[in-house]
Amino acid sequence: MLRLLAVIACLAKVAIATCPDDPEVDLCETTGEETGSGFRSSPWMALVLPLATARPKVATGLALVLALAVGAEAVTCGELKDFYKSEACCGSPTTVLSNPVPGSPACPYNFNKPACNTAEPQTPRDLSTGATGSMVPKAATLTDAQANFLPLVNVHFHLGAEHKSDAYNNDTDAMAYDAASSGRRLASNPRPGFMCPTDTLTDAQMTPYTFQHCTGDVQVGKSYEVHYVHSSAGTDNDASDGMNADLLADGLGGAANGRGLLNPMVVVQGQIYQIVNGGPTVNDLLHGWTVVGHNNSVMYSGSTTGQSHDNSVCSPYVITWHVDKDCHQVSPESFDNLCKQMKDLYGMSVDLAPHGSRILVSPTYVVQSQYVVPLA
Repeated sequence: MLRLLAVIACLAKVAIATCPDDPEVDLCETTGEETGSGFRSSPWMALVLPLATARPKVATGLALVLALAVGAEAVTCGELKDFYKSEACCGSPTTVLSNPVPGSPACPYNFNKPACNTAEPQTPRDLSTGATGSMVPKAATLTDAQANFLPLVNVHFHLGAEHKSDAYNNDTDAMAYDAASSGRRLASNPRPGFMCPTDTLTDAQMTPYTFQHCTGDVQVGKSYEVHYVHSSAGTDNDASDGMNADLLADGLGGAANGRGLLNPMVVVQGQIYQIVNGGPTVNDLLHGWTVVGHNNSVMYSGSTTGQSHDNSVCSPYVITWHVDKDCHQVSPESFDNLCKQMKDLYGMSVDLAPHGSRILVSPTYVVQSQYVVPLA
């Protein structure tokens, strides 16, 4: 066997020596016969063919090793030469390629969003009394303790509640938006979700407030679903500061691909706040939803949300959801301070404005009611 390996090494040396280190000669000259040869006409085959008769088992093993070495989709020298010329590389070795090199492995991931009839259970789900669902989740639902063990990687808020409950179910603004947009996403305005009732609020409670840090459609009297996104892709570099949020940033990139991870565990905690003058003062709305009680909260398996998904195009992600089914009033100063902290502490800017709310997902694409359980 050692002799066999020595022969292979010699053949490799011979094969390499036949190609001068000159790209103009190797790939750009046009005289002489172009064999277009790959593995079949290479020195390797000259070794394998005689062995096929004398030592069939050795030949089979060697052929397998060589096939793995060159790849199942081996590219011929002629194909590589044609590609080199088609990319206008001759005489220009610094040219940036405009197409993948032949034989390059295809990306194993499909980033197209799935149709809803092939996706896993979706969010937002109707959490009202008696609301139904049709799907059985395949993923486990993480608990409150497990969620808080995961670093906080993003906080953002949606105009209106994406979920629906007995406490927040006013869809007047949502219906008006949908009628005006004819199903199209309006780039200039986020789609509103469900609102907490305002009929019991006084004129003083509805007095307008000028927000200094929040941007976009943030107003007294309106409701917002704040999402606290926890992910195993985050990290806690300083355990002594009491804030498990070292990668807090705009967007969900840190949740889905922080530190290069491709399959993180993600939990989103959803809290619905109604901004009311004279409402409770909360000094820190940013670092988690622990500032209020969650006696009427549930957890279930769903997906990411947002206005880019509906009942036809669904989210490809599997997410654990913890949702408080109550409306919580908060002062405009407290909500504005949330945006100030996002900006001053973490340099966030995009998420200082409310995101659009996804339309309530059809019962066909959400979990059955038995999988919506009290928060534990």
